[in-house]
Amino acid sequence: MFARAMKLFHASEYGEARALFELCAEGPEMTVKEPARMYRRMCESRLEKAEVVLNTAEDHYTYAVSLMNVQKHRDALPHLQKAVQMGDGAHVRYALALASGLVGDMPGAVAHLQKAIMLDPATRGLARADSDFQPLLQDAVIRELVTGPRN
Repeated sequence: MFARAMKLFHASEYGEARALFELCAEGPEMTVKEPARMYRRMCESRLEKAEVVLNTAEDHYTYAVSLMNVQKHRDALPHLQKAVQMGDGAHVRYALALASGLVGDMPGAVAHLQKAIMLDPATRGLARADSDFQPLLQDAVIRELVTGPRN
């Protein structure tokens, strides 16, 4: 039974595996009791992790920003791209410009920053004041976009 539970665990079938580990932990076999308890706790931990459900452009944007806040810029990109597809906005394009630039995609950063400024010219001021955006200002094209006409 422990071997079957392990197969389920490695197949990410944590609910079924947890039930089998529970049985193993209560069984007579002393050598599997503690490992079964440990794996049961691991299954519970993995089952408790909330699945992220993103339905709207704002959901994708907010989730992407949370990823960017922990320096997961590359992971944020698909969510920002999805947010743009679902409903374009200057704030989404700005975040996409920032994430793109921070992963080294300067042409993408330029394109998204241009679009963000077109949608809302106040984005220039935001980029000038945003400490997270400062590394992107090393790029001459981005620097020119940001220091363009004042609002």
